[in-house]
Amino acid sequence: MSIKYQLKRSKNRKTLAIKIKAKEVFVYAPMHLKQDFIEQWLMQKQGWINKHLEKQIKRVDAASVLTQKTLTILGEEINLIFVEGQVKSNVELVDGVLSINTSRRVKNVSDKQLALIADFAKNKLTDYCSAKAQRLAKQINESFHSVSVKHVRSRWGACDSKRRLQFNLQLVSAPLWVIEYVVAHEVAHLKVMDHSRRFWQTVESIYPDYRKAENWLKENGYKLDIFKLE
Repeated sequence: MSIKYQLKRSKNRKTLAIKIKAKEVFVYAPMHLKQDFIEQWLMQKQGWINKHLEKQIKRVDAASVLTQKTLTILGEEINLIFVEGQVKSNVELVDGVLSINTSRRVKNVSDKQLALIADFAKNKLTDYCSAKAQRLAKQINESFHSVSVKHVRSRWGACDSKRRLQFNLQLVSAPLWVIEYVVAHEVAHLKVMDHSRRFWQTVESIYPDYRKAENWLKENGYKLDIFKLE
């Protein structure tokens, strides 16, 4: 068997399932299934497993924003300068250069630098998504309660029953046309909360080339994980 995995059996489980976490493969199986059957099933899934393992390895090894000299924010490449021992901690953007200044009182400088950059990016992305959401929602005669940005790993955006839109901080370095698609996707949920045919028709009505953006995120999304926030 070429696939290394950890097998976890359960009396209540009725089907086989795979989960890839921390570059490891976990297989969840019913108690009665024989090992040979499980391994044959895994062999059929080997292509899928290898693809997701590769993506996770790349995600873990992706460069942190603190090791980069430049950062793309909303389609604009910004040069980064880190300055320690200042009177106060803040960020200043002047002529395409973002100066990340940390106070001499800061003990964990790298954590503070990361938080400063993340807050700057969060504010920029929030403003952008708010403006796009207002325009797109108007096109389908809908409204929303609020727009927020958070650092999450599980999804690019969300729309809840209270009509609050939320977007992933990692999107800030994506191409603008991809960010607009994610906004369009969540705005469409204001009209249709599921992913039915009617939902995708709504998405297409405000963002016709949505398949291209979806494919870009599937292929390149891991590259956006540069903040490494817990």
